[in-house]
Amino acid sequence: MKKLSFLLALLTVSAVVVSCGEAESAAPTETQAVNKPTETEGEVSTEELFNPFENLPEKDYGGYEFKIQVRPNDRWIKDQIIEGETGDIVDDAVFRRNSRVSEQYNIQVVGLLSTDYNSDTSARTAIIAGDDAYDVLFPHGRATFTYANEGLLLDWNTDLPCVNMDNPWWDKDARQSFSINEKLYVMTGDISYCSMSAANVMLFNKNLCSQLDIEYPYQDVLDGKWTFEKFDNLARNAAMDLNGDSTMDKDHDRFGYITQKWVGPVQAFETSGLRVVSKDDKDIPYLSFFNARTVEVFDRYFNLADSENVYVDIGDTSYCQDLNTIFQEGRALFFDMNMHDVVEMRSMDADFGIIPWPKYDEAAEYCTNVDAGTNMCAVPITARDPERTSIILESLCAIGYDKVIPAYYEIALQSKASRDNESAAMLDIIKSARVFDLGYYNSDSSGELANLFAKLAESKKTRDISSWYAKREKTAQKALDKIIGKYED
Repeated sequence: MKKLSFLLALLTVSAVVVSCGEAESAAPTETQAVNKPTETEGEVSTEELFNPFENLPEKDYGGYEFKIQVRPNDRWIKDQIIEGETGDIVDDAVFRRNSRVSEQYNIQVVGLLSTDYNSDTSARTAIIAGDDAYDVLFPHGRATFTYANEGLLLDWNTDLPCVNMDNPWWDKDARQSFSINEKLYVMTGDISYCSMSAANVMLFNKNLCSQLDIEYPYQDVLDGKWTFEKFDNLARNAAMDLNGDSTMDKDHDRFGYITQKWVGPVQAFETSGLRVVSKDDKDIPYLSFFNARTVEVFDRYFNLADSENVYVDIGDTSYCQDLNTIFQEGRALFFDMNMHDVVEMRSMDADFGIIPWPKYDEAAEYCTNVDAGTNMCAVPITARDPERTSIILESLCAIGYDKVIPAYYEIALQSKASRDNESAAMLDIIKSARVFDLGYYNSDSSGELANLFAKLAESKKTRDISSWYAKREKTAQKALDKIIGKYED
C-alpha cells in the first residue's frame, strides 16, 4: 500500500453541532432549484450562489486523515487525488474540491493505491480484520460489487446519515439500478467524473460525410430519428476496398463502422432498452437478458458486425490503437468508444463529430452504457465514524457537481475534444442517457451473462443466441438466487 504525497492545507473551523436529520430536510430535492451561476449573474461568485456545506453540520475533525483507496493508474487516481494545481482545468478542479473540503472540516485527504488495476479487492483483508484502513473505496465497478456481495460495505440508504441522494449530484439511475432488497452498497455521482468518461459515444468522420454526400447526423439525433436502421444503412454504404485487392483488411481499406468487443456489442444491447438484470416492485432482481427483442437485437447487430463493411477488434481491452489509426487515417465513417478516449483523436487532421449511439427505433430513448471499468464509490463497514464519512462524501459530491463536472464536461470535452457546437449539444444528450445495468456490473449475480455479446464477438462459430442463452440460464439463475439470498439475510 503506497501513500500518495497528497496532504492538503488545513484550516481549523468552529464546531457547531447540527443533526444530519435537520440537514437532510433542508437539502434541495430533484425538483428544487439549485443555485448555479448563469451568464446573467455578472460578477457574483459561484461560492456566493452555491454553498455545498449549507445543509451539513459544521465539524472540526482535528486534522483527521480521510483515506481514499484508488487504483494504480493515472486515469483513476486523478479522478480523486491531485497533489497540486497543474494548470489542467479538470485536475485543478479536483484539487480545489479536495482543498475546500479539507479546509471546511479540518481534514487531510490522503490517497492510497490498491494493488491491481481491474479486479482488485485488496482492501478485503483489512476490512475482514476490522482494520479502519480506508474511509472510502473507489475500485473497478465489478470489484465494488464483490465487496458488497460479501457484506463488507455500509448501506447508503441507512448507514450514511448525511448523504442525501435526492440531491442532483447523486446519479438517479445508479441508485435505482444498484439497490437490491432496498439495500444499496455501491453508488456513483458527481463525486467521480469517471461515470462520464466511461460512457460510450460514437464518432463520425465529417470529411467522409461530405465525400459520400451524407448529412451530419446531428439533426436526426435531435429529431429522435437517429436509429440503428439508419446507422446500419450508412455504415454498409461507406465501406470500400481502397486498394482493389478484393479483400477488406484493417491496414488498407475503409470501413463503415469500427468497434471493439467491449464497446459495440454491449452498447447495442443496452440501447435497445434491454438489461441483463431488472427488478420487480419489491426491489428483487430477476434475469431479463433474454426475450424476443434480445434475439432481434443480436441478429441485426451481428448481421452488420460480421459483414466486410465492419471491423471488430476482439482484444481484451476497450482501447485499441489499430482502431484509432483506422479512424485517424480517415478509413472509417463511424467509431464508438469510451468518452475518455475521444481525446486521443485531437491530433486527427480530419474533422469529426460526436453523437450518441443510435436508438433501437424512433419510439425508443437514447441509452448510453457506462463501462463497468469506471470508478464506483463504496464505504467499508470498518469506517468508525459513518456520520463523518457521509458529511465528507456529500461535500465532495456537491462540489463535484458545482465545479468538477462543469470543468470536465463543458471545457475539457466540449472545448478540447469536440470540434463544433453541435457535438457539445450531443454531449448533453449522452450525459442524460447514461444507464447502469445491475447485471452488467454485479457479475456475481449474472455469471457469464454479464459479458453480454462480448464473448460472442470473439468468434463467429456460433450465432444462435437462443442456444447460447439456454446453456447458461440455469447457472446464471443459480448465481442470482445466491446473491438475492445474501441481500435478504
